Amino acid sequence: MGIEPAVVVGYRAEEIRKILGEGVKLIQNNDIERGNAYSVLCAREEFEREEKFLLLMGDHLYTPEFLSAASRAPPGSAIVCRENDTIAIDEATKVLAENGKVLDIGKGLENWTHIDTGAFICRKDIFDLLDEIFRNKRSFEWSEAVKMANMRIYEVNEPWTDIDTPEDLPKAEKLLLRSLIKPEDGIISRYINRRISLNITRLLGRFDVNPNHISALSFLIAIISSYLLLSGSYILGGILVQVSSIIDGVDGEIARLRFRKSGFGGFFDTLLDRYADAFILSALFLSIPFSIRNFILYLFALTGTFLVGYSASTFKEAYGMRAERLEGKLRFIPAKRDERLFLISIGSIVGYFTEFAIPVLFLLLAAFTNLRVFGRLLMAKKSVPPNCPTTR
Repeated sequence: MGIEPAVVVGYRAEEIRKILGEGVKLIQNNDIERGNAYSVLCAREEFEREEKFLLLMGDHLYTPEFLSAASRAPPGSAIVCRENDTIAIDEATKVLAENGKVLDIGKGLENWTHIDTGAFICRKDIFDLLDEIFRNKRSFEWSEAVKMANMRIYEVNEPWTDIDTPEDLPKAEKLLLRSLIKPEDGIISRYINRRISLNITRLLGRFDVNPNHISALSFLIAIISSYLLLSGSYILGGILVQVSSIIDGVDGEIARLRFRKSGFGGFFDTLLDRYADAFILSALFLSIPFSIRNFILYLFALTGTFLVGYSASTFKEAYGMRAERLEGKLRFIPAKRDERLFLISIGSIVGYFTEFAIPVLFLLLAAFTNLRVFGRLLMAKKSVPPNCPTTR
């Protein structure tokens, strides 16, 4: 989104400074008795050269989806939402709007149309207004400034929450963890892996954990599982394949939670995933008697495994959108990495009891992955809008 954060601090500023660290610009408000509008004025030097900036209340928690949508609002906008089950109406700040403009704002409104989210897209001239106000008044609240600025409403109904009391923290934590789930998750990630990985992230998120170390741990577990599969320990090896898959989701969750996403981190994780896939499938192939049939099945399973990820990244690069957006029923073919590793885990465990399980596993992987890739090829030919940007 291209947002560079700055935080206005006053009461217990040093504690906040320690929590935020060196990566966030801190602006000191030495007179917090003058109201929260004065905190905005304290940020004048930092933002008066910007044509617009996003103002957020410090006791609110916003999901990335909310911030992305809010950042698209025109300058001079109060970001509002509709009433929903997650908002305590008695505690919420209400907004009365008419013809798209804020007429009144406050917690005690009897007549209102929207809920205030505590987010605003401000123009730089808001500082001139506040400066004029504080020439005549000792203290002033931001809600009054919003009315005087004739802000227009901009509706965003993505998740957010207000944190006023310790009792609000569990709800905020749940919202924050739910925001880490990726919309392109496969079936296994959505219904199995995330239920476990999010709890791991909840614990690790309190510490300064490097997401790349989590990626390396997932890869190490995959290597151990490969060795076990190669030696014929199908049950333990199969279990560790699924453990590796679960841990593989934690690195991305930690990166998103602690705002440590990076190009290198994504590239590093992708490379380790491909190596892990190759080691696991090769270990299974070498653990069974050699035959031309088994080799062909293994070869198609391995090729399809690599092409599923490659076709997704190439599609996005070529057309500027995720392939999953257009896949329709194709998305039900279990070929994404979480689905493949789950199949390998189950197939390996079954392979302990019957020698036919591994060749059948290769057959299923070959069929599912290559069908998904071929489906994407047809989809790109027939379904992509003709005006979609391409690389050639």
